[in-house]
Amino acid sequence: MNFSGFYAATLTPFNKDESINYEDLQKLVQFNCESGLKGLYVGGSTAEAFLCNTEERIELLKATAEIAMGSNMALIAHVGDISTKKSEILAKAAGNLPYDAISAVTPFYYPVGFEQLKKHYSDIVQAAGKPMIVYNFPAFSGMSLSRDQINELINLDGVVALKQTSADLYQMEQLTRANPEKTIFNGFDEILASGLVAGAKGGIGSTYNIQAQRILDINAAIEAGDVVKATALQREANQVIDALVAAGVIPGLKYVLKLKGILSSEVCRRPMNQVTLENQARLARLVEAGLC
Repeated sequence: MNFSGFYAATLTPFNKDESINYEDLQKLVQFNCESGLKGLYVGGSTAEAFLCNTEERIELLKATAEIAMGSNMALIAHVGDISTKKSEILAKAAGNLPYDAISAVTPFYYPVGFEQLKKHYSDIVQAAGKPMIVYNFPAFSGMSLSRDQINELINLDGVVALKQTSADLYQMEQLTRANPEKTIFNGFDEILASGLVAGAKGGIGSTYNIQAQRILDINAAIEAGDVVKATALQREANQVIDALVAAGVIPGLKYVLKLKGILSSEVCRRPMNQVTLENQARLARLVEAGLC
């Protein structure tokens, strides 16, 4: 399968008591399935996965796949965890569901040697029996990998792609140049245009939930060689991203989706912050202006 394209990193809606709101999940998944994007990246950090237990993460994978059935959306299941054993459990579950691939962030908090990291990924691939997309997010995982190490990871058996959530565009270009047969996804939405110029073959992002068309338009402008238009669109996208960062990206996304009538609640799991009144007003202005 050619995985190139653009994928929304899905959110997990919650009720006021922090239980999963499956009615809102259905509306959100259907909304994203009608966005023109290539697919969904399910159960990642945007989905507050690390605030959910293993059973809840499996249920989210099942429910999202069921809702998306018949939509022709490509589905990627994020199964990464600090523990290889937990990742294997999630990978086995995803392997029995209609996901096209799995993905896993590098383990975080505890220091992990590179040989152990390679085995971690190989074990997960074996558990799922599906293609793997390695997720490199050094700012949050605390694991800073060299270009050579990333090259090794994405050339392990079963690995087909890399989600590169890093502002190092030089490394992005080096990776895409060295691995023309692999799909390298841009991970930071705020540098999508630059990531595409550096050779990324698509993107996976949280803000795609509220600005999918702009994301697709940035790509179309880059493909057409219209740098001026791509830059203008990226600046528009970054106005939205600036407001989300100020509010807290995940709470901010949920608040915007509530304003748009997609979600009934903007609740996030503790200890995630709630959006302040000041930031609510800022986000509301953007929605009213049609920017998101």
